[in-house]
Amino acid sequence: MNKFILTPIIAGVFAVVSACATAPNPAEICSADWVSLRADKAMTQFKRDTRPIFKNLRKLGDRAHDGRNIGPLQMYSLMNSMNRLARKFENGRAMKDMRLLASTCDDPDLIKTAMTDFMRDQGFSEQFITFLNGFDAYRNMLETGKRPDLDI
Repeated sequence: MNKFILTPIIAGVFAVVSACATAPNPAEICSADWVSLRADKAMTQFKRDTRPIFKNLRKLGDRAHDGRNIGPLQMYSLMNSMNRLARKFENGRAMKDMRLLASTCDDPDLIKTAMTDFMRDQGFSEQFITFLNGFDAYRNMLETGKRPDLDI
């Protein structure tokens, strides 16, 4: 009787151990095409999830591009958008996929590069992209995937 109970358990343990032992080598699977395909899929999902957030950021970017100052109300709007974006970074499926891809392929700059390219594709000015990449809360969010503590 014990054989019938232990056999499925032992088979399950061997299946888990063998799956861990056969994990692919990142150098073998992380080709440019493989990474690009998965990053594009994740960023397409991210685009759908964050359309309203980036609409607001685009307005702020246009304001900065036109040479107008970003005043207190615009900074409040920026911080609110950053909080909403941070929630997508923390809990969104697309960014979870991007973090997994970055860790699998040992590429810590993958998300920053993908986000910069995404913003360029969305029509953001280089001036605003530079401003946002210099914003500490945004950089920390990209690096950690965690929502920053923003006081608004």
